[in-house]
Amino acid sequence: MLEELRLGDFGAISGELLFSSGFNVIVGETGTGKSLLLSSILFLKGEKSQVVKEGSFVEAHFALNGQELSLRREIKGGRSRYFLNGMRVPAAKVKEELERLVLFQSQRLASELLKPSYQLKVLDAVSQAQELLSRYRELFKRYSSLLKEREELLRQMAERERELDLLKYQINEIEEELPLLEREEELLELKELVSKAEEVGRVRESLLSDLYSGSPSALDLVGRASSRLEALGLYPELTKKLTDLYYELEAVCSEIERTLVPPETDFTLEEIEEKLYRIEKLKRKYGYTVKEVKSFLKRAKERLSLLENAEFELERLQEEVKRTYRQLLSVGRELSERRKGGKELLKDKVLSSFKELGLSQARFEPKLVELESPSYNGLERVEFLFSGNPKLPLAPLSDSISGGELSRLLLTLLSILSLGNVTVVFDEIDAGTSGKILRKVAEKLKEIAKRQQVIAVSHSPQVVAAADKVFKLEKLESGEVAVRELSREELLLELAVMISGEQSRASLEAARDLLKSWEE
Repeated sequence: MLEELRLGDFGAISGELLFSSGFNVIVGETGTGKSLLLSSILFLKGEKSQVVKEGSFVEAHFALNGQELSLRREIKGGRSRYFLNGMRVPAAKVKEELERLVLFQSQRLASELLKPSYQLKVLDAVSQAQELLSRYRELFKRYSSLLKEREELLRQMAERERELDLLKYQINEIEEELPLLEREEELLELKELVSKAEEVGRVRESLLSDLYSGSPSALDLVGRASSRLEALGLYPELTKKLTDLYYELEAVCSEIERTLVPPETDFTLEEIEEKLYRIEKLKRKYGYTVKEVKSFLKRAKERLSLLENAEFELERLQEEVKRTYRQLLSVGRELSERRKGGKELLKDKVLSSFKELGLSQARFEPKLVELESPSYNGLERVEFLFSGNPKLPLAPLSDSISGGELSRLLLTLLSILSLGNVTVVFDEIDAGTSGKILRKVAEKLKEIAKRQQVIAVSHSPQVVAAADKVFKLEKLESGEVAVRELSREELLLELAVMISGEQSRASLEAARDLLKSWEE
């Protein structure tokens, strides 16, 4: 519901309105800007307005299932700026939100309620077909999904041979090189060793010559030093250290002979590098790591299996499409029968309401037009036909209904169909009506407001007295227009003036009786 509407320098109006969740009415003398106030909602929606200036703004606050939503449009620097919950957004975003939250109807504006989708909602509400429609739509979505799946499979099958050849080549290429891939680390280590084999041999010979076989070698020199010191017989500890050094050096020489041996391999360095190149080439094509290449291989095999079994899958899909289509038609025909029954009931309800609202000679007919193929909404579309003159044939609403007739039809339809969280705004819907018909208009508005919020501009005391809240626009001496909510006593005085043009004892008594009749 629309909780609050704030205006700043919108035309001559500045102020705020705190609306009721039920029936709200706006009153005021001619020229105060009642319709202008409602047109502020259209301005917020993005429509142009000649009354705004630098600093003008319109702001609306909605309450939706415990959540708050704020929409604002302002003029700054000569340009419009739009806001959603305080965040600047494109104009289209604010318009999108308002279109789902506010339904605006006047004798000058076509109603969104008369779109085919809303007409169908009305018919289904009267037909009590919502559950059937829900079942039908689930089947329709399933059917549409199966058709897309079949189309995709047929497209894949058309390209299958080329893809099959490619997949088989890729799988074969990877599987042939898979043993090589798994030896990548081993080959890298072997390359390191083989590339340094000659250098290892040179270092081995050099070390053994210096330490063991050279003349003199390090081993010879240590041995001589140890013998000379031992011959003195004076320094046993130092002699022992030289002797130990001799044997340790001898052990190192033996270890050099055993360890520094060039690797024995069947591959030359060129052959190892060629194998690593093949691995790198494969990784560039199918993945940056061995793990990714193996993952690609797995997916390729799965895809190959799917394509090789495509005929079986297509056959299965064809059967599923046929079965779902039969179910769709079955539920669709049941829905159509329900709508045919509801069509007569809707017709009776509308014609009965027309008599109450002073359109006793009007005719109305919901027409069901069979579609060539199932749609999301069923096997047919609905079209409301109308004629306000018994001498004229029935025709679609857009070609046959006047603004006043349209307003009364909308009252009737909205009394049948609830639009949930939508706020319905009526601009002078009671124009051109009087007497008992005005009372019926007020009753319809009151009935609609039990299910959803209604905001209306009215000149009728019957309609104003029925409201949960009444707001009055008053032109001040400065030329500005003030907006305020009327108390019960203020409303009584306002009704008295609306009834007779003055606050007399008789008009006040009539106003009290009118208010009392609605309270009762």
